[in-house]
Amino acid sequence: MYTGRLVTISFFGMVAANSKKTLVSKRLNVPFATRIVRCSFPPGVNRLMKLYFFVSPDEVAPTTKEPTGYNILAQTGQAVYITGDNESKKFPMEIEEFTKGRYVKVYAVNEDTYEHTIDVQITIEFLYLLPEAAPEL
Repeated sequence: MYTGRLVTISFFGMVAANSKKTLVSKRLNVPFATRIVRCSFPPGVNRLMKLYFFVSPDEVAPTTKEPTGYNILAQTGQAVYITGDNESKKFPMEIEEFTKGRYVKVYAVNEDTYEHTIDVQITIEFLYLLPEAAPEL
């Protein structure tokens, strides 16, 4: 049985009009599972900001194309991104990643003529075979 502690990774930033931006977590040196994704969209976004969520083997934050790795929404659903307007969304998203040294990334695509904010929190659980075997992070 795997068990571990829950940690929430926050992603905040601005995305210029008609551009893309990738925000990257710190290196996750233990296996983990995503548990909950929360994102907020301010009034006026009009669903023109798309948020994608990736697990990636590198810390590179490309701004012109999608990050390396895999899109966690594409693993289980039809929609591969989240969008909104004047709302907050919270949903369970449980994807396990057993390879050490991965990064979680938020890839934002702003198709609007105005800049918009990124406001995302992803809760993950560090996975350990035994709680006492958990390394210091």
